Amino acid sequence: MKRTVISQILTTVLLSVAVAACSTSTQSTDTTAFPTTTLNGPSRTTVPWKPGAALKAWDKWVKNFETIDVSGVSKSDCGVFGMIVTEGSLTFYMWNGLTWIDISKDLAGGHGQKPEKVYTQDFTNDGVLDFFVIYGDNRAKGGASYGAYFAFPWTSCEWKWVGVDNGNTIAKTVESPEVDQRKRLVYAKGFFRGYGSFGAINYLPSTSSFVFTQVFKK
Repeated sequence: MKRTVISQILTTVLLSVAVAACSTSTQSTDTTAFPTTTLNGPSRTTVPWKPGAALKAWDKWVKNFETIDVSGVSKSDCGVFGMIVTEGSLTFYMWNGLTWIDISKDLAGGHGQKPEKVYTQDFTNDGVLDFFVIYGDNRAKGGASYGAYFAFPWTSCEWKWVGVDNGNTIAKTVESPEVDQRKRLVYAKGFFRGYGSFGAINYLPSTSSFVFTQVFKK
């Protein structure tokens, strides 16, 4: 009888130790300190890196391509990102602490076949650098250039092409853009009371979109 009781006690102790070991193992492999920014595409788990490493690696990385234009680096709590414009291609990258990885899938195909330039400015006024890409697809037909904003809203880290209320409809691009880098502002064609006009494009946080405002002088 005593042996049976002792055996039961030993079994209970061993089970408790096993449960505790499993719990400790789960905690030790927790990677929430280095979260991923999205769930699609390549693994985006980041690791710690030395200050300046991302910029140094970016300067080296872009030399692998025949570039038309290269963006600045956008750094925030959401990660570190950059864009490259090459002939007929726009690509988007993220720094994971070791190397720059291609996450161009986030561009969802972009907005044209002939990207010409990328501006890196805080267009949404949240302290984080965004991207504004200019395309020249319509030039061959005698048309004007157009541009599109690539940013993420204040409430999330999801990069996307941001809509623009041009006074007539919600569009993904703006026509004949002119970028004032000092004011961090884009001027473009839009509509005022149903008529074509020229104005400034401002960000509206409440709708997570840009809005056209008619102006007469820049």
